[in-house]
Amino acid sequence: MRLLNVVLVLLFCLAPIAGAHATEWQCGAGGQAGSVDTLNGINTSQPWETQQLMPPVAVDRLLAPDFSGQPLRLSDIAFVPQVEAAALRWLARASQAPVDIGPPMSMTDYLDRVPVRLRSHDNGAPMVWQEALLSQGLAMLMPETPDDLSSLIAAEDTAISNEIGMWQDHQTDTAYYVVADSSNTRLWRRTGLADVEDAIGRFVVVDAVLVSVEHQEWRSYLNFGQDWRRDFTIAMGADLRDVLAEPDGNLDAWINRKVRVRGVVENRGGPYIALQNINWLCVEAQ
Repeated sequence: MRLLNVVLVLLFCLAPIAGAHATEWQCGAGGQAGSVDTLNGINTSQPWETQQLMPPVAVDRLLAPDFSGQPLRLSDIAFVPQVEAAALRWLARASQAPVDIGPPMSMTDYLDRVPVRLRSHDNGAPMVWQEALLSQGLAMLMPETPDDLSSLIAAEDTAISNEIGMWQDHQTDTAYYVVADSSNTRLWRRTGLADVEDAIGRFVVVDAVLVSVEHQEWRSYLNFGQDWRRDFTIAMGADLRDVLAEPDGNLDAWINRKVRVRGVVENRGGPYIALQNINWLCVEAQ
């Protein structure tokens, strides 16, 4: 009975935080993974397994000796220095009870880790670790698998909207959430947000309202201002464009809608992101 009480308290403490209403996003192309560097898909032939993890010593390296003989990491998320210590404490608490390890990716990553999903469970609904960490602002969404990411997208957006965890930081040189054209009052309901121009050279999440679309043979440009030489721009290759766009290749339906993208901001006359993964681009649902 004492062990059951401990587990119940643990799950309550680790449950995702309920937040304010978040934006509904349409991301990627129906959950497809279209990155040029995306790992291979989930090995669906292997079911979820219940295992005991060892106490973690790093957020990006988990060990379950009886599972695969290789280190594990949580798929579809990344940890950042500002909240890494808090995330490690979360993982240490969650690792005290046995967990379900989801079907692994069919290939290991460059550090020979197996990307997996993890969930804790009791008599109630299972808690997916990725979703819980995102909802508390202890991780950033980094889609890489062909899984349905809708719950993860919603969890991160709630944390961003409520300025939880890593999303509390609005300093120009360290913020992971920035905006373009912050004078747009329809989009920005908060003040003091960092501008995309301050994030050049860093990996960030950017929100902006699309102004125009320009197509060339091998790529397309999403422009977020009247002057593409100065304002924020997203570039995507024809391969990603053709998957994202309607059958006729038209992205004009996105104009005047809020777009969210993640990537490294470059300086090419103005702030610029070259889209690397189809699921790193989202548009506000109509």
